[in-house]
Amino acid sequence: MTGKRRALLIATESYSDATFRRLRAPHADAEALAAVLRDPAIGGYEVEALRNPPAHVANLAIEDLFAAARLDDLVLLYLSGHGIKDDYGRLHLAMANSRHDRLNATAVSAQFVRNQMDGTRSRRVVVVLDCCFAGAFPPGSTHRTGENAGALEQLGGRGSAVMTSSSALEYSFESGEDAGSTLVGAAGPSVFTGALVEGLRTGSADRNADGLVDVDELYDFIYAQVEAAGKPQTPGLDSRFQGRLVVATSPAGTDLPPEIGQAMRSPLPSVRLAIVGELSGLLRSDGAEVAEAARAALATLTGDAAGSVAAAAHAALARAETAAKEAADEQASRPVKAPEVPDWTDHHEDAQAPGVWSPSARRTVLISLAAAVATASLVAAATLFPWQGGSEGGSAGHAVGDSAGEPVTQTEQVRIPQGFVTPPTRPTPLPAQVTCQYPSNGDEPVRPVERPESGEVAARGLVRADINTSIGTIPAILDRSLAPCTVNAFIHRVGQGFYESTPCHGGLLATLDCGYGPGAEIANPGYSWTNEVIPDEPNLRGYLLMDATSHAAFGIAFEDYGPWERTTVFGTISEEGLKLIDAKRAESDDPSNRHLSDIVVTGVDIQS
Repeated sequence: MTGKRRALLIATESYSDATFRRLRAPHADAEALAAVLRDPAIGGYEVEALRNPPAHVANLAIEDLFAAARLDDLVLLYLSGHGIKDDYGRLHLAMANSRHDRLNATAVSAQFVRNQMDGTRSRRVVVVLDCCFAGAFPPGSTHRTGENAGALEQLGGRGSAVMTSSSALEYSFESGEDAGSTLVGAAGPSVFTGALVEGLRTGSADRNADGLVDVDELYDFIYAQVEAAGKPQTPGLDSRFQGRLVVATSPAGTDLPPEIGQAMRSPLPSVRLAIVGELSGLLRSDGAEVAEAARAALATLTGDAAGSVAAAAHAALARAETAAKEAADEQASRPVKAPEVPDWTDHHEDAQAPGVWSPSARRTVLISLAAAVATASLVAAATLFPWQGGSEGGSAGHAVGDSAGEPVTQTEQVRIPQGFVTPPTRPTPLPAQVTCQYPSNGDEPVRPVERPESGEVAARGLVRADINTSIGTIPAILDRSLAPCTVNAFIHRVGQGFYESTPCHGGLLATLDCGYGPGAEIANPGYSWTNEVIPDEPNLRGYLLMDATSHAAFGIAFEDYGPWERTTVFGTISEEGLKLIDAKRAESDDPSNRHLSDIVVTGVDIQS
């Protein structure tokens, strides 16, 4: 994503209406949350914070936040204070000048906030409510009587998530207080916001240890913390986002390579089991940060659904605890090291301080991980490093284990994981980065979309994508080394929802073409870029294609056909995806495959 992260925090603890009890937590809540959101290592948000604003100021700030948001911006709105329901059960957020008998005129209506969410261009919206009756926040995409129900379909599935501190029937509690307490002592964050801040600040909310915190992980962490605090409130989450809505980076996750997080998320228990052994070795690392990150990752795996993985993680932690106790008893001067653990300080030219991953140390652990997974399962080995990028000359230097278990360098690059069509290679490799320009072509885009920023983009590496369609999900990879400007533009459009609910088109050519406008209208995005067609390259079954003239609709070749000067190859799909298309083709004997026009792309998910 190329957009900005913007946050508005509104905290109200003082009220002119004596009906509303003064609160002590909201200001502390906002200060603590603002600090963690501004931290470039965690949130990197542009934060605006309002303390005790009147209702008209708060309403304007909220509308400004959502109105100014771009398609690929991440927008976060946080409100802390009193939540009041009127006689009709509608939720209002009390502001400094709110009157309990004039809520519509003097408070922020929750329906007003919902309307701003539904009207914003941003497709990544998070609203967090820490107030009484927060669960009464209205559901999205409401419409007036007589409106076309098609409006619901257009708004449905928009990228929003609402996290609430309590259900519609519950109060929210400040830290250490109950509903009848007298306010004494210094201010501190509420139970709900305290858990929110802790989860982001420490990285504890990164449940899968991949270095990223998404909304679902954050909610699971907060729910567990509030439940452990014993307060009679139930946090809620209403998520309308397809895929992962990442809100922050985990500071704890940066001490392990992302490949370990990928392996921990593998659907194959054999891969997750193999990674337990690697993490066990990292517990004995000279770098305290690395060892602690490995310990946290193993703690996560103790809750794995596969009993063998959970048991192995428990055993690894127990062995580490025993070893530490024995070392202390013997007054050892250094921790016990497993013989297979690499020296993270690495005495090569790129060596760095303990706990910092030098490039050569990183290569060492990747080799070790690949060997371990290959031993566990040949299929698992393909899953462990599915999206490794290339290096100079198109070779990323992957390593595998030989028959004796020792790592050996593989001289010929395996570009993609098992089960995917092999993409072509450029006759002359591109440099590591290229300059992409995206000038306007003067045409009206078929759907609202903004141009990517021009500049340097990576020309190395693979990107995983899932093309979700009405016939099923088609797994794909995007290859930056083939068409970096095309891949960059495609990812940018996906982030803006350009392909959501768009039709495909069957025809005489051996391709399924998707991303058109209504009635197979040409999908012009309103801008163009340099032609990245590989001359004389035939278009083979399974290639992911883009028309180099329209630069918007993409195609999937389901049969081989000859070179075409208008077609850019920018990736491939899986054999599984080809089977879905073949099954659809088999529904009719029409040689033109016109029935493929029944297929609709419901969305595309990019896996970072």
